[in-house]
Amino acid sequence: MNDAYHKPNTNNQREKQRALALAALTQVAYLVERIGQEGKCESIHFNHCIDALLDDDYIRTRYFPLGSIKARHLLQGTQIDRAKHIFAHMHSLITLEKKLSKQPEALNRIAQDMMRIKKQIDYFNDPYHNNVISSIAHLYGETISNIKPTIIIRGKAKYLSQKQQTERLRCLLFSGIRAAWVWRTNGGNSLRLLFGRKKIIQQLEQNGHNS
Repeated sequence: MNDAYHKPNTNNQREKQRALALAALTQVAYLVERIGQEGKCESIHFNHCIDALLDDDYIRTRYFPLGSIKARHLLQGTQIDRAKHIFAHMHSLITLEKKLSKQPEALNRIAQDMMRIKKQIDYFNDPYHNNVISSIAHLYGETISNIKPTIIIRGKAKYLSQKQQTERLRCLLFSGIRAAWVWRTNGGNSLRLLFGRKKIIQQLEQNGHNS
């Protein structure tokens, strides 16, 4: 993850990136919870997360319609299903990303393997090909999964034991780590959620209108 990206020139750009990163985190957390409990994950929303993970420009060219809606509801105090667990996943991803940022060997491994995965995408001409998803999931398992404490996903064994669902979960968590990085490097923190909630909601509404 190269700090050359995501260095906006204005406060407005930073606000936009923080809001979109929060939408991405919320979308990841919601989908992770849904897979664990229901074994469901709509391809369009999953693909948004994969696109964001693989795109060097990430926030500048991406939007997260599902995450924007869910994040607004969370910030406004509107009840949504399993909100407590969604918040827990988001917090875990933010915490894990901070720990990852202090492990240069893991970061180098991720950077090198992501280059290989992008070549794989070129070969299949499909970023959602099963082999690509497997490669991303494997990289997560070889790197981020080794950082303690690991993210615990609670759900039904009949879903969590399926290889396809396990790989999807790891890909989503990987995308969530990237979103957490964008959130942190653009000044995101708990105080902004507390005192800057109105501005974040406004940015999320704009993001939702672009979807």
